[in-house]
Amino acid sequence: MKILFLGDVVAKSGRQAVSLRLKALQQSCGADFTIVNGENAAHGKGITARIYRAFKDDGVDVVTLGNHAFSKHEILDHLNECTDLVRPVNLEPAAGGQGWLVRSVKGVRVAVVNLLGQVYMDVATEDPVVTMRRLMPELQRCADVIFIDLHAEATGEKELFFHLFADQVTAVIGTHTHVQTADEQIFHGCAYITDAGMCGSFDSVLGRDTDELIRRKNGEAAKFTPSQEPAMICGVLIDVDDATHRAVKITRIQERPA
Repeated sequence: MKILFLGDVVAKSGRQAVSLRLKALQQSCGADFTIVNGENAAHGKGITARIYRAFKDDGVDVVTLGNHAFSKHEILDHLNECTDLVRPVNLEPAAGGQGWLVRSVKGVRVAVVNLLGQVYMDVATEDPVVTMRRLMPELQRCADVIFIDLHAEATGEKELFFHLFADQVTAVIGTHTHVQTADEQIFHGCAYITDAGMCGSFDSVLGRDTDELIRRKNGEAAKFTPSQEPAMICGVLIDVDDATHRAVKITRIQERPA
């Protein structure tokens, strides 16, 4: 089985890049299951039900979120309709939506879990390690493959989480910083990367308009407007052994605009 994961989709530029290039990417890498982090998809902060449906139309199987999950409050009214949308388990408000789900892929039960880091983050209700330890017995009963989107700021927190759970899960993929790291690895059959990177404007500052941020640094007012420059696509492809359900290969994906 091959699982394709794309990092934080940022604003319109990132959404357009995913919409235009996802099908070809899925075909070229032979993806069986596609997960996309969409927490910055709506003008750089949050997601809407319309954008979620567009991701589904593009061929995305599951959409994960992060600390900006509920920044567009309208999504709270549509969580029950968005059956393939996953919000961090340890994120306020605790009510509404789902923090993990299980889908059948080629006869294999794949759990997708969304967790939020606690270091330098002010919206996590508890340490993701504590949350994961509580969830693990149920996840192991109902899933063969456990995939985790760990949306966190600190590299050390992500690495420690990975080593704590490497023997029990198939993948720990970091998101949130928007900068793809070069530390992809397989350890004890678990795939890991500190950050998968973003799907957003290449000529930008983390997806934000560079010129506006420079003006802000020079003392002018700014709104942190998303950049509309052509977008890069960043993510990873994870090869999972069909017999053991353990990861055997992780490949970084980075497609820059021409």
